[in-house]
Amino acid sequence: MKASSVIELAVSQIGVHESPANSNNVKYNTWYYGKEVHGANYPWCAVFISWLFRGNQALCIKTASCAEMLAWFEKKGQTAREPRAGDIVFFKYSTNNRRTNHVGIVESVEGKTIHTIEGNTSLTSNDNGGKVMRRKRTKNIVAYARPAYEEETPKTIEELVRIAGLTHGTDVWLNNAEPLVMGGIAKLNEGLCTRDD
Repeated sequence: MKASSVIELAVSQIGVHESPANSNNVKYNTWYYGKEVHGANYPWCAVFISWLFRGNQALCIKTASCAEMLAWFEKKGQTAREPRAGDIVFFKYSTNNRRTNHVGIVESVEGKTIHTIEGNTSLTSNDNGGKVMRRKRTKNIVAYARPAYEEETPKTIEELVRIAGLTHGTDVWLNNAEPLVMGGIAKLNEGLCTRDD
């Protein structure tokens, strides 16, 4: 599974919401618990992230707990200091004393701002809002986790030539341009990659 596939799936879920409002009755919880559930004991931001990886539990644990999800990635050594597209981002809001109590997926990075897609959020409640939404975040970030995605491959001959141009120097592509492109920070078609650019 590729990061772009997970992001595409997350984008397709924007607008899904609980029914009725404030019930935690949502399709992700039905998938996780195997039946419809209702009530305050069923927050679903972590369940939404698990749902995105359904069938690929080697990439992300199936859990309803943000803290358990973060601990799983830490145990595997899959945390990151700098975000990139496809990372799972963990937040801490003051609603409880857990280390983390909300989670989303990074859609893109723009300077110090991360653009996320999150379940169980809203403009009035960061961590229990009842909808799948795009959010812009700059604070309350606890950690980033990086699933062991399949590497993205060039989609066109032009992209292949550009990557080939960047592989001619030590660490020009790997550990330099590649994380910027794959993280959505830079666009491959806008970079100077060959002598003809």
